[in-house]
Amino acid sequence: MKSKFCMRNKFFSIGMIIFSILFIIACSHHGGGYSISGTVSGAITDGVTITLTGAATISTTTDTNGNYIFSGLANGNYAVAPSLINYTFNPVSSVVVVSGASVTNTNFVATAASGTTNNISGTVTGAVQTGVFITLSGSTGTTGETITDANGNYSFSDLADGGNYTVTPSITGYTFTPVNYNITLSGVDSLGNNFTSVAAVAVAPTTFSISGTVSGTIADGVTITLTGAATASTTTDTSGNYSFSGLANGNYTVTPSRASYTFTFSSTAVNINGASVTNTNFVATTNPASTYSISGTVTGTVPMGVLITLSGSTTGTTFTNASGNYSFSGILDGTYTVTPFLTGYTFTPSSASVTVNGADETVPAFAE
Repeated sequence: MKSKFCMRNKFFSIGMIIFSILFIIACSHHGGGYSISGTVSGAITDGVTITLTGAATISTTTDTNGNYIFSGLANGNYAVAPSLINYTFNPVSSVVVVSGASVTNTNFVATAASGTTNNISGTVTGAVQTGVFITLSGSTGTTGETITDANGNYSFSDLADGGNYTVTPSITGYTFTPVNYNITLSGVDSLGNNFTSVAAVAVAPTTFSISGTVSGTIADGVTITLTGAATASTTTDTSGNYSFSGLANGNYTVTPSRASYTFTFSSTAVNINGASVTNTNFVATTNPASTYSISGTVTGTVPMGVLITLSGSTTGTTFTNASGNYSFSGILDGTYTVTPFLTGYTFTPSSASVTVNGADETVPAFAE
């Protein structure tokens, strides 16, 4: 009995060891199983100190081939910086974002320092101070990037003396004063390159309006339809006024309609380009007879946005839609001319004559 009991305890212990190992591996991959690695090349490769800061703080040294690696890292933002006395490095440091995968090729090139080296440092204060990206650029091609620590501090080390450098902060949703620093190193460290952060104010996109008036035999209650870059409809007030607001730059067509009335113009093409458009006006006439439509299509390389002009006893303008189609409604019997136009293009035919006689008419396609 004792022997069997010991045997069971032995198997139980082995099982617990295996379970523990598997648990540790699973936790490692789930919570922080990523790495950052790279190589130092150039004037020196081995024995370079590589310092990792940000979401974790670690240091290591390169092997004889200049390779280094930081493993067991969680997702987050990190700064990697090489250092070795009497050497400079390009980039000076690099920001690495670990997001669900290991990051390789965070590499540096070493150069023997021809003179003294100095540091640039400062602090970010204000609305945000931790995790601000700081970018370094230099006149000699030296670059670098780092992130501020929990106190807003940052630094770039081992910079060649006599060089001109620009330091710039950035993080989404914030602005900084000053925008950057232009620094010349001349024998001493450059300290106190400080920035103040302010939360950026969201600016609503600029929008515009199209407005006008309907006059003539009817003014109020006329339906005004907007198509093109946006689609909307409204009705005129008792004075015949209407307005479409909140519109972006683009091409639009404005069309009035009301049973038993025709309008001059039957529709109007409007282009918004940085300003609101007013006086898109129409004149209503009591319809003495039935009205019809004239429609057609533009084919070719740019079918959309072609200006179509209708002339005759009823006039109007409109733009073709994404399929190249256009239409004029409220058209009385008569003969009309339809003409396409788009800067830089010619059309075949250049225009078309259409006779409306008790039915809707379709114009043969215009080809670019």
